[in-house]
Amino acid sequence: MSTPYVSHRRLIQNSMAAMLSAIEIYNKPMMTYRDEVTVMLIVNAWELALKAALRKSDVRIFYPKKRYEDYRSFALDTALSKVTGKHLWPDDVDGVGVTANLKALADYRDRAIHLYNIEGLGALMYPFLQQNVLNYRDFVLKIFKKDLADSMTWQLLPLGATAPSESVQFMKPGSDRTALAEVKQFLDGLRQYMDDAEAAGGDMARVATVYDIHMRSVKKMTSADLTVAVSPTADGQIIVKRADPNQTHPFTMTELLAKVNAKRNGRKVTSHDHQAVCWKEGLRNDPRYAWKHSNALSPVWSGDAVSHLAGLSDDYYDQVRVAYQSRERQNG
Repeated sequence: MSTPYVSHRRLIQNSMAAMLSAIEIYNKPMMTYRDEVTVMLIVNAWELALKAALRKSDVRIFYPKKRYEDYRSFALDTALSKVTGKHLWPDDVDGVGVTANLKALADYRDRAIHLYNIEGLGALMYPFLQQNVLNYRDFVLKIFKKDLADSMTWQLLPLGATAPSESVQFMKPGSDRTALAEVKQFLDGLRQYMDDAEAAGGDMARVATVYDIHMRSVKKMTSADLTVAVSPTADGQIIVKRADPNQTHPFTMTELLAKVNAKRNGRKVTSHDHQAVCWKEGLRNDPRYAWKHSNALSPVWSGDAVSHLAGLSDDYYDQVRVAYQSRERQNG
């Protein structure tokens, strides 16, 4: 039996239909199982879109056939790794950040399909859902020249009696120890995806984004926002802990520059370039990028620092370097 023919046009058509269905369901005023159905459809939309991108590039989307079994197309994880391995992510769509976002949603979906999710986790997924739709639109527009905005209005906004929370502090799963353990396990996994994306120099703005009432992007979520502990007292309140800088800021300056240069398309960024930008932008004093122990001589750097420095243009580096050298001469 020959490999089935699969049209990338049909795949992306069904993918967009699944994404639009997810958005429609999420915006319904009354619906039970809303979060679970929405996430299932969104993950399905991405799986189809990733396979469509592979087929458009003439890449096989089936696992090797086993005797007496039908062909099986790639699951989400395999499709993600194939798109990454074939370098199919558009230049301005960071595959590391998008992958972390999707893995977080896929974990939530798997829990819903095989068991059930603890009440309250759906609200935690809201920033991930927001960013996922934007990631999807950018991915499909760049590869297939199809704009999701042509099929919907971007004025859609889920309204309710309470606003979506920016932190996990709102969650009170109750005092049941099993429920508390499940919540902690899920959040630990979620945090690990974000830590891995930061460590790989991923664009954290592609993972989760929180919006204010005017729908302006006001922050990008990092693992520090999801570093939590579950207390068995105080009605099971989930409390925020201080982030571990060994996880949030894992890079020395040498490692930082190696990560930056691996992500850039321009010239090599040197330690002198780094020093000039730190002087210009005060990066060493910005906790998003740098952390310095009181007994250490040099700071360590975060995944956000990798993304920031990798995104600066050659012209900007040249201008800052000239200004920095001029300052050195004046002070000399």
